[in-house]
Amino acid sequence: MKFVLLLFPSLIIISDVFALDKEWWKHANIYEIYLRSFKDSDGDGIGDINGLISKLDYLVYIGVDTLYLTPFYPSSMADGGYDITDYKEIDSVYGTMEDFEQLMKEMNKKGLHLVIDLVINHSSDEHEWFQKSINKTAPYTDYYVWANPKGYDSNGKPIPPNNWFSVEAFRESGSAWTWNVKRKQFYLHQMIKKQPDLNLRNEALKAEIKSIMKFWLEKGVSGFRVDVPMLFMEDEQLRDNPPPRLDADILTVFAECEYTINQPDTFRFINELNVFLQQYDRKSRRKIQTVFIGETYGQVEIVMKYYGTKRFPVFNMPLNYRFVGMTGYLDAYQLRDFLRAWLDKLPKHMHSNWALGNHDFGRAAHYFNTEYNSILLALVTTLRGTLVVYFGEELSMGANNLVIKDDLRNPHRSPMHWDDTRNACFTFGEKSWLPVHPNYWRHNVQTQKTNENSSLNYFKDLTSLRKTDTVKHGDLKFHIVSKWVMAYSRTYKGISYIVVMNLGTETQPMDLYDDVTNVINSTTLTIVACSPNSGYKKGYEMKTTPNYPTASLLRPHSVVVLSSR
Repeated sequence: MKFVLLLFPSLIIISDVFALDKEWWKHANIYEIYLRSFKDSDGDGIGDINGLISKLDYLVYIGVDTLYLTPFYPSSMADGGYDITDYKEIDSVYGTMEDFEQLMKEMNKKGLHLVIDLVINHSSDEHEWFQKSINKTAPYTDYYVWANPKGYDSNGKPIPPNNWFSVEAFRESGSAWTWNVKRKQFYLHQMIKKQPDLNLRNEALKAEIKSIMKFWLEKGVSGFRVDVPMLFMEDEQLRDNPPPRLDADILTVFAECEYTINQPDTFRFINELNVFLQQYDRKSRRKIQTVFIGETYGQVEIVMKYYGTKRFPVFNMPLNYRFVGMTGYLDAYQLRDFLRAWLDKLPKHMHSNWALGNHDFGRAAHYFNTEYNSILLALVTTLRGTLVVYFGEELSMGANNLVIKDDLRNPHRSPMHWDDTRNACFTFGEKSWLPVHPNYWRHNVQTQKTNENSSLNYFKDLTSLRKTDTVKHGDLKFHIVSKWVMAYSRTYKGISYIVVMNLGTETQPMDLYDDVTNVINSTTLTIVACSPNSGYKKGYEMKTTPNYPTASLLRPHSVVVLSSR
């Protein structure tokens, strides 16, 4: 037996008053901000701390409670700020330490948490540590990974120790080793040449890193997102990796590097940092737990290892970036299996998380159409776990892939769209550091705020649902309605939310099967959120009528969220 849905307008009230969890991050709405592109306050075309402060109310407005801020440290800017020259300072282009302290004060007033980037796989080659390491000045002599040449070629040129390659040049067989004439050794850089790899086995360096973490904790940050932890350690014997498959994508290639990724010592080192944070929390009597997040990619089985165990904790959350860069459209069976592949392997007592995009791979709306982006937003907000969104995803902003060649610098980091005026009100200066996308007139905060049926207001509805016990703690059950229509229910203490999505390119009936009725505690369902293209409005009622001859229809690439309350 099937039941179908009839539409009736109705008023919906959702209670979101629930006690906060002690482990606050488990139900956080984390919003990644690439500071350079968020809001410029002084007209130089570059986003800064004071610009961010001016937009904190917006973040509260859309339901964000935690900011993840990409590097704001002094940098040679060879890699967008991830080549750091001082870990305990603020780059002057972003402001001052006083500005940062003011940011923390304003965030505290609004109940917002701050997570910052911890970039310790490498530093800039302009960092004082590296310069002193070149000169073998104690204690910096072995702060970096140095190695002697394998030999010399017929011209007397030193030969790299092995076949390890760098991110920037693997397709051209570029070595991860660069010769330093002064020290007469090679240094390792798995990223670009200006980012020498730190030797994380060095005890003095470990103490430095813990000092850095303590410094920022005392400034008031709530946690750290650790950059590329998979690359932390390398084989001490410097054995050759298997030759890279040049036809594969970069993530696949690196996942197959046997001796430079996911090494056993990597997990031990991260565990050491995790234990340090736990001890710090206890000694300082912090009111919140410091959250420890890892940037992780690769096969699910490998990523899950970065959770560790209760006795051997690694990260609180290894980031679930399985959606990032995904380009293929999935049918209902494929999507269900895609989600289960993560959930079924999640270690017992560990907490999930869901992310769509980031500063390296861009936003989902770049890889899919705007309508499909609404489906993905529903997934990451209504499945159980921590939400991680990249700034602008709430507007269905895409990547800035249309700029001219001369401006093609970090295209996924194009500026935020605040309104439809010049430069999208990102800066009052003549030019932003990277051009705004041409569609800023449509995908901007001011325009979407005033449109009830906008991506922004849809996102607000979804983040409101995340405050309920049903989304926080509810059971999850998948329902295949048809090949292109998937639904899933979240149920807690008799209250259910049912998410129904049309993954196909044609209008489909919402004929929900019998197993859906088994989790519904009401004969009436109410729409509590719906994508802008769904054709429905929030607050409409849908009756469960088994014998009604015509089913309600769902437009292509649209989604509705129903409540049994």
